Amino acid sequence: MAEITIGQYLFHRLAELGIKTVWGVPGDYELALLDLIGEAGVQFSGNANELIAGYAADGQESLYARINGAGAFVTTFGPGELSAYCAHAGAFAEFVPVCHVVGYPGVTAMKNHTLMHHTLGTGNFDMYHEMVKHISVDTAILTDPATAANDIDRCLNAMLYESRPVYIGVPVDMSHRIISSIGLKTPLVRQLPPNDMNEESNVIQEIRSRLRVSRYPIIILDGNCVRNGCTELAKELAKCTGYAFFTTCMGKGGADETLPDFAGVYQGGGSLPGVRKAVEEHADCVLWLGSFRTDFNTGEFTDNVRESSIIDLQRFHTLVGGKKYNAGIKGILKALIRELEANNASRPPTKISWDVYPTPARTSNELNQDYLWTALTKLFKPGDIIVGETGTSAFGLSATKLPQGCCMYNQTVFGSIGYAGPSSAGAFQAAKDTGTFRRGILVTGEGSLQLTAQFFADSLKLDHKPIVFVLNNNGYTVERLIHGKDAS
Repeated sequence: MAEITIGQYLFHRLAELGIKTVWGVPGDYELALLDLIGEAGVQFSGNANELIAGYAADGQESLYARINGAGAFVTTFGPGELSAYCAHAGAFAEFVPVCHVVGYPGVTAMKNHTLMHHTLGTGNFDMYHEMVKHISVDTAILTDPATAANDIDRCLNAMLYESRPVYIGVPVDMSHRIISSIGLKTPLVRQLPPNDMNEESNVIQEIRSRLRVSRYPIIILDGNCVRNGCTELAKELAKCTGYAFFTTCMGKGGADETLPDFAGVYQGGGSLPGVRKAVEEHADCVLWLGSFRTDFNTGEFTDNVRESSIIDLQRFHTLVGGKKYNAGIKGILKALIRELEANNASRPPTKISWDVYPTPARTSNELNQDYLWTALTKLFKPGDIIVGETGTSAFGLSATKLPQGCCMYNQTVFGSIGYAGPSSAGAFQAAKDTGTFRRGILVTGEGSLQLTAQFFADSLKLDHKPIVFVLNNNGYTVERLIHGKDAS
């Protein structure tokens, strides 16, 4: 029987997912585990703190999503993992599959309730594990060699299936325990199961019947379309239909903005007048790909789309005029495109009568917001990787036109300031790891930068050479917009 250590088994599984860099902070409880990482062909990149490691793993996945679909980082029990829980929770909110590996005290110490360091001094070792269950789709503490391989595989398969984080604790006296490697012969389940054919057929027929009578059908590409790896299918749908094609703040970066029927960014009351009129007044059939109607993504809930007109495609289900079908977005898009092409149901590209990205008139030579976003539009090149910080940066970037092949993202739902810098390091490294290294651009604010500025050490160490824009908001500009411009 072929044998392998528990730690090697775990890192081989991460390598199977295409992960070549694992982030983290070395700590006493995981040092023995980290000794095994290189044997799986994976490199460890140490960070200044655990929060940065978690954000880097998130950004790593955000680029890997189109290629592999996971990120990973390692922390130590207690203070280390708690420092990373903000990043872990953000990945859960944003549907980012990340594996958080935690080095645990020894099994004997835990069974005997020994008063170990990094605990709360109560002899209880379960408290942090209980916390993280609320922000993970599965968890495991590998205390039994007989079940360790199955526990690892179960967690990683759950991570891939749900596209959300998992948590795997490895006790210090377990990482080098020998187990069978036979489980590695069965690949992890990288693809979702196909839709039920009858259910999928019913959805397609319902969509087709609505499109036949629609005078002004549109497509909105939203965040969950990106998270489900469906951006290329969305592009195919737009090209084969000719429908006006919009994105949202969360979907920004997933749309091909060079298509003739690309019509702009829909964000409720924050939209351009032409965009808002087209979506809210003219559209009578809305193919909403992966809607995520949070406050930041809808202009503080000022979106006003007729609910009866919405066909909402999600990871595991589709809503047609409010009726739920258990058929997911990827299979539905593939089937719908086949159906439309087979029946020659395309239309001429919708004429977009408004300027999708108008250039504001310059009233002075000051370097202001209006000028900056227009200037960045001219700076961006095909293939750029662009990361925007929560707040001013993310909102401003929604007003910039992206060339073909640009990858851009932000943390629209969780909105943790300080996220973008470390996340960009993860994304830029993912590009290097996959042999697709491109120009990296980070846009952040001076307040956010102060929270996680140590990430610059990672980008310097790994030779990323990013272009970084730091917006000096003179402190909390978005908060002043909410609470009063003179608030201190």
